[in-house]
Amino acid sequence: MSLPYKYFVDDAVLEVFCTTSKLQRGKLLRTFDQLAANPFQQGDAIQLDRAGRPCQVKRFADWTITYWVEHLVETVYILSVDYLRLR
Repeated sequence: MSLPYKYFVDDAVLEVFCTTSKLQRGKLLRTFDQLAANPFQQGDAIQLDRAGRPCQVKRFADWTITYWVEHLVETVYILSVDYLRLR
């Protein structure tokens, strides 16, 4: 069995992570691990980043996460996380 991909988070993701509750941080970490364990999953939408690279945008429970995967180096790059609040 091969090890899952590793993941890196953008500075903006780290800022959001640091300001959330312990419960939400745990949810985010589990979601990041889920992405690394299954990097081939498709997002709900595609958004181009500043370099024109197609990034996956996917909803995970309370969060929308934007990421792209570099399969050559087995890495998931997490660019942004947005908390979905009920209105």
